[in-house]
Amino acid sequence: MGNQNYGKERRRFKRVAIPVDDGIMGFISSPRIITDESIAVKITDLSAGGLHFFLHRSSFKDISSGDHLTLKKIRGTNNLDFISNIELEVKWIADHQALEHVGFGCEFLHISEEIRQQIDQFVDTMRLLEDKK
Repeated sequence: MGNQNYGKERRRFKRVAIPVDDGIMGFISSPRIITDESIAVKITDLSAGGLHFFLHRSSFKDISSGDHLTLKKIRGTNNLDFISNIELEVKWIADHQALEHVGFGCEFLHISEEIRQQIDQFVDTMRLLEDKK
């Protein structure tokens, strides 16, 4: 018998891809990185369950799968100003030596249902705008 879940969406939350040229940036911190500065990262995918970001290899710090980070804020759109100081867990890392950037898939931890709903509304709006293009 074949896998009945083949091709079936396994994600719990709707997500939206964010074009690189949209300029939506996140600012993260990590207990492993000792600095007062947040690290600026490019957010390329967002859902009520988490996000994907990348950063230039030269900025790549000591971040590992399983690490907990803090998403301090998101800039580049007023529609995500409500996001601040959200804990993330790094679920996977795409680190290919031939590429200039390192990608990180993260899950939101301990966020309120209200914040999840606001992110979900943002995702719905972005998807509608994409469909109109």
